[in-house]
Amino acid sequence: LTTTPLILQPIGSDSAALILPAATAASGLGSRSKAMRPSNAPGQYEMSQPFTASGRELHSGLSEWHSKPSPNSTYAITGSDYAQLLEVDVQPGELVTCEPGTMAYMSPDLEPDIDTGGCNQACKRCCCAGESMFRLHFRNETDSVQTLGITPKYPAKIVPIDLAKYDGLVFNKGAFLAAMGSDWSVDIKAVKSAGAMCCAGQGLFMSTLHGSGTIFLNAGGTVVTKELADGEELIVSQDTVLAFENTVELGIRRTGGLMMCCCGGMGLFNAELTGPGFVMLHTMGLDKLRHSLAVAGGGGGGGGGGGG
Repeated sequence: LTTTPLILQPIGSDSAALILPAATAASGLGSRSKAMRPSNAPGQYEMSQPFTASGRELHSGLSEWHSKPSPNSTYAITGSDYAQLLEVDVQPGELVTCEPGTMAYMSPDLEPDIDTGGCNQACKRCCCAGESMFRLHFRNETDSVQTLGITPKYPAKIVPIDLAKYDGLVFNKGAFLAAMGSDWSVDIKAVKSAGAMCCAGQGLFMSTLHGSGTIFLNAGGTVVTKELADGEELIVSQDTVLAFENTVELGIRRTGGLMMCCCGGMGLFNAELTGPGFVMLHTMGLDKLRHSLAVAGGGGGGGGGGGG
């Protein structure tokens, strides 16, 4: 067997062009003529209908998140649980939007652009959704399929969401990664109580996604889901909430007395999710990861002994 390597050629400081050998250019990433993805390779997941297939169900009723592979998908997600890659076959005339700093590689004929999406959208994303006020776009102005590789800015899984099924989905701050097409937008929804505003981990406003396109979220660690019945409650740590349907109510519940608050590692309040609706949790969100790294690094105290 002979192999021909791919070469990543830097463009500026933060991006790279995917340069293909001539022998493989006709069928490779640079100018694909096939619109459909091939069948799954080991470790590769193609997801066009998230949440339609469940993984292993736990005794709590939560299910480990799993997505049903689809041969008709124009994107693929591959990699380990802590370092995944989203590769999109950008069709002629199609647009892909992602967070600045998440592009890993691209075909040379893709046209990058950046904007704010208007003052209203920029303020909602920056001030309320925990995202950048800028949007990075990649448009395919050619007649052939181009390829774009996107990675989260921290160790994370990539979760696809079909907004046609989950219009109005509430998502946690900083969870947005990318979106296909232009039929999507970020909006805000006010929490219903002062207690939830201060202690549920979402602030005064919750971020919501609207439209009919496909968007992708960052999720850290293991991802679990549950369909809550009407009135069913689920008590969770604030930093485990990834997303939930807009029919789910967010509240708070006190963890216990003074000893529990100070020494139990749970704080004064947990978040309370009340159905009906779909909820999605992750075990190592960005805030939790930052805290874990700070503790491992000494917590900011001078030399390693007991950051007090």
